Amino acid sequence: MRYPVLLLAAVLSVAGCAAGEPTTYGPTTAGPTVRPKTSAPVPEDTLPAIEEETEAPPKPLCEMFTTAEISATLGLPVRKAVMSKGGGYVTCTWATVKPVDGPGAVSITRGDGALYPAYSQKVIAEAKAKKARGRKLLEGVGDQGFAIGASVSGVPIWYAVVEHAGVLTGVQTSGAGSKASVGTIKEFMIEVLARG
Repeated sequence: MRYPVLLLAAVLSVAGCAAGEPTTYGPTTAGPTVRPKTSAPVPEDTLPAIEEETEAPPKPLCEMFTTAEISATLGLPVRKAVMSKGGGYVTCTWATVKPVDGPGAVSITRGDGALYPAYSQKVIAEAKAKKARGRKLLEGVGDQGFAIGASVSGVPIWYAVVEHAGVLTGVQTSGAGSKASVGTIKEFMIEVLARG
């Protein structure tokens, strides 16, 4: 019996305290917030917006350069690019339009950087088979790389192979009357790496 009396006393004391307060506190449904219209400009944030760093996905290999850009690099008109895959590599090749003294081309090859030693040996063997033996290190281009080539029977043919940031890149320029040279191949490789 003692507990119901204490409970009744607690209820009456709370009810007595609440009796002096208003029983309504304003509207029971919230409406939209109305702000007065002003002609004053809204103050700008003083802190610069945080820009998220997002890298654009790399372009597909055959879309890195236009046909006109490749023609300008080689100094001869070239056909639309043709892509091929094999041996763990992807290659994009632009062949010359009307080769007079034999075919000419520009090509870009990409693959995993772990393939650099094997691909380098393949390029060296191909260059030597064409009697192109002038090998030069490409210092300052990628993590490691070289160019090899020469003018064989009056037709320049140059290759360059670079490993950079875990990616293998190989380029070739060739063709009678073309701009193919060690300088051209180095500049072209630098541009390929810069574009992705």
